[in-house]
Amino acid sequence: MPPTEPNRPAPPDLPPCARAQEPHPPSPRQQRRRALHPADGATRHAGPVPATRRRHYLAAHWHGDLPLLVAIALSAAAVYLVVQGLRLARDHFSLVETPQLGAVLWLAEVAVLVIGVLWWGVGVQRAAVRHVDRGGTVLVALLAGVVGLGAFFWVAAYWWLAARHVAPDVWDTLTGESRPAEVAVDSRNGLLRVRGDLEFGTTRAVRAALDGTAGVRLIELDSPGGRVLEGLALGRLLRDRNLDTVVLTECSSACVTAFSGGNRRLIGPTARIGLHSAGGAGSNAAGVAQANATSDEFIARQGVDLRVLAKGSAVAHTDIWFPEHSVLLGSNLATDRLR
Repeated sequence: MPPTEPNRPAPPDLPPCARAQEPHPPSPRQQRRRALHPADGATRHAGPVPATRRRHYLAAHWHGDLPLLVAIALSAAAVYLVVQGLRLARDHFSLVETPQLGAVLWLAEVAVLVIGVLWWGVGVQRAAVRHVDRGGTVLVALLAGVVGLGAFFWVAAYWWLAARHVAPDVWDTLTGESRPAEVAVDSRNGLLRVRGDLEFGTTRAVRAALDGTAGVRLIELDSPGGRVLEGLALGRLLRDRNLDTVVLTECSSACVTAFSGGNRRLIGPTARIGLHSAGGAGSNAAGVAQANATSDEFIARQGVDLRVLAKGSAVAHTDIWFPEHSVLLGSNLATDRLR
């Protein structure tokens, strides 16, 4: 028989340092990483982890990834600067001198303004929600969300009250549907006739006709009015060329500004000079007041009594005032009357 093995004593308890250690809980950084990438732990040894694609600024704002203050202030400043850049370009390439390009710039400005404000509002609201998720103050996020919501109301009011009224006219200018006044030269009599609405491009057409014909000294105006800017531009052109103006039928609204640019301002026996305030659909009080002031200032510099201009500006744009010939001559709006 094989010898029996002696009884061995039970091994003593191992010290705590010798025991198998339980896994340490993941660090906060690892916890955040696993929360963002649940499959990361399972594929850690399978290969490199692909880097998260970072969004560009426009997308980051739209999705609310930006800090709340950056979303509110910096994004608003970006929209403002782009709109101001387009506005400066539109001032340089005006509807008077370059109607088509000016129309394109106006439409681009409105599009950037509307889309930009909506982009800003959505991003601010989403950033406000993220602000709370990151532990930010609920009250601050709520106020920021209300500000972002206000962008939608602003865009709706801007489009409904102003842009939708102006856009069709600008579009007609761009497509050529809104045509400038008819310009005809009577070189034998040294006369140039301007007939029709003073739409954008009229001043440019008159300038081209004057440059192409020598000896023109008199401009006959027959127009119910038109664009304020066009009337001002035409008046300045006639003043700078030291030309005389004459009205045999009617010259109203913006046409009066052009008429006042004449060195001598003649009226026929049945001539009517119509005065009223600027205005129209989509106009606001500040814009109307500025248009009236600019036109009246130009006309007054031609030696016209301001009192008759003030009375004309007080007439609503839907109405019109035709002063008597004695008033026209007494105020120096007309300098002579034809027999």
